[in-house]
Amino acid sequence: MGIFSVESSNVTIDSMATRVTKRSSTQQLNFHGGELQMLHQAGTVGRANRGIYRIAHRHSTGDLASMRAGWPLKFHKIHGDNVILSHDDYRAKRGDSFCKAICFSSRPIAVNERVYIRFADTSSSWSGVLRFGFTNIDPGTVRGPDLPRYACPDMTNKPGCWAKALGERYAAQNNVLHYYVTRAGDVMYGINGEDIGLFFTGVATNSPLWTLLDIYGNTIAIEFVNNEPSTLNNRVSAPPPMSPLNNTHSMTDLTQAMTSLQFQRGSHAEVEPNAPLIPIRHHANLNFRPMPWHQLTGKNIRVIDSERTISVRSSDEYCNAYVFSSRPLKCGEKIVIQILGVDRSYVGGLAFGFTAFDPVHVNSEELPDDSDLLLDRKEYWVVNKDVCRAPEIGDELCFHLSLNGEVKYSKNNTKVSTLMHVDKTLPLWVFFDVYGNVQKIRSIGVTTHVPPVPPRPRSTPYTMTVALPPQASPSTTAQAAVEVSPRREPPGMSRSVSVPSARMSEPVSPPPPLPKQLSMTSAESTIDPVADNEANECTVCYERAVNAVLYTCGHMCMCYECAIVVKNNKGALCPICRQHIKDVIKIYRT
Repeated sequence: MGIFSVESSNVTIDSMATRVTKRSSTQQLNFHGGELQMLHQAGTVGRANRGIYRIAHRHSTGDLASMRAGWPLKFHKIHGDNVILSHDDYRAKRGDSFCKAICFSSRPIAVNERVYIRFADTSSSWSGVLRFGFTNIDPGTVRGPDLPRYACPDMTNKPGCWAKALGERYAAQNNVLHYYVTRAGDVMYGINGEDIGLFFTGVATNSPLWTLLDIYGNTIAIEFVNNEPSTLNNRVSAPPPMSPLNNTHSMTDLTQAMTSLQFQRGSHAEVEPNAPLIPIRHHANLNFRPMPWHQLTGKNIRVIDSERTISVRSSDEYCNAYVFSSRPLKCGEKIVIQILGVDRSYVGGLAFGFTAFDPVHVNSEELPDDSDLLLDRKEYWVVNKDVCRAPEIGDELCFHLSLNGEVKYSKNNTKVSTLMHVDKTLPLWVFFDVYGNVQKIRSIGVTTHVPPVPPRPRSTPYTMTVALPPQASPSTTAQAAVEVSPRREPPGMSRSVSVPSARMSEPVSPPPPLPKQLSMTSAESTIDPVADNEANECTVCYERAVNAVLYTCGHMCMCYECAIVVKNNKGALCPICRQHIKDVIKIYRT
């Protein structure tokens, strides 16, 4: 099928890229070449309108944004010998045989356009079920009797045909199969509205693609379901009903129908640069410094604000949406981003990583669709995929590069987890791949991490002195006095002990030495020996509080971070008792 282009004084129509451009505006529409032929044959477009038809045998890019709900899917008139079409070509049924039932869609399928197939009739007399996929061979260029017996492998062994058998458990009667092809050539599928995942890959999307179906085995009849919600990203409202076509339509009517449609290209419909920003909730108490995005970006994302902090991925893509920080992130800093847009039609989450390669020297064409392939480059790259698999609009994601090269992650300032360890001696640029269900992000900025300082415990020192009576003698009476100081005094100071005597003239025997076990001071009576701030300092970094216990000796002398570093050294020993450290246990004080 060729590509028709029509020009008039007001409208240019170019099918198969099938673009209709009104010269007085930037609105564009897409139409299928077959529909344009019908318009011409019905007299809607003709010589009276000075239309000039150019037949150009060239290929589309595969981005057929014209395939809308206004142009429903039907089965092509070209099909295998055992296929019977009914219900206005929406249903295809296989005859008595189990083969020769290959069929196609009546028009090409757009990239990311979902095809819905309902299993109208099934059987249990055969083995195997429906085979489905895509082909870039125009069905109009072949003859039905020339089609082979099976799609797999008779057609898939030829260039331009890709198909695979569906799992038999999915082919139950009245189940609805949906599938689509991405820009990268991956065919995704699901059943009854629930996505299952990747079906196969390798489809060439640089030319028009028709859906390829083989009504095989226990699948008896299938039908296109066109009343499902459209998942195309380039949406237009459906044109007024023009079928059946008749000669009463004029070019004026066609032009009015075209200009009434709201054409939205790519992600422009969902991008509102002047939309109010979502307020910062979970990190509102921090002072941020701006961290704009670098000039280098992936091919499927763009920065939409003058401060270069908001980036949005093209709505018909799901990958290769890289953004880089404008400068390296320093140790001790953390960068916070905010989720501004989510697309539930995709699976997978945001990818995050670091590179020591200055983005100025990176060619955007070299950035791969799969961020894992960055690890194959000769420069220093680290990446962690699916960081946020279930995002919500307004979520705030924090990435903290600690002083020891540990990268910590938290969502909405809650649970902190470790993502990776990096070489802190290198300059490290942050990058994100706005992937999968994350559609739009904003860089809130960077801030310096300030570790929390534990409060100094308030202790009340006191001294208690106990004086025991002298040993009893036959000539004297035992005397004793116990005095407890009612006032708080500095540690180490004892009050004098006065032992009254019955007779002042007799010498008073001095009290016996105080037993050591009965003398208590504040240092000896404190329950927690590390409650004092000086005793609570880590003996390694002298910055953080002691919050770890060493196993098996049980000593508490380091913070958890330093204890882990010491334990990971070969032959690690406790700095107090020199016993081998088998494990480190983090402790929490109430």
